[in-house]
Amino acid sequence: MSTTDRTPSVPTPPAPDAVVPDRLRSRVAAVAADAVGVTARAGRALAFWAAALLPLTYLPILATGVASRPLLFVGLLATHVAALVLGRDHANDDPVTAD
Repeated sequence: MSTTDRTPSVPTPPAPDAVVPDRLRSRVAAVAADAVGVTARAGRALAFWAAALLPLTYLPILATGVASRPLLFVGLLATHVAALVLGRDHANDDPVTAD
């Protein structure tokens, strides 16, 4: 070791990585999977009910005339189509009756 070099001549061993027990890892994965499932079911339910209720918003637009707000009408139609597609499996999500 020189007088200007302050690094030790013997290498220090690397710090051990944090070891996560397999039980904890599998439990975290299960909780994450459950959270994703709950979020997906809630999203499908929201989309289903949006698809069911969005036609009610067409009535005021049709009564006042579509020509006065064409972009709003097209946006509502696009939202309705997206809600129909995303919420189509909502009735099949019930974990009590699903096999």
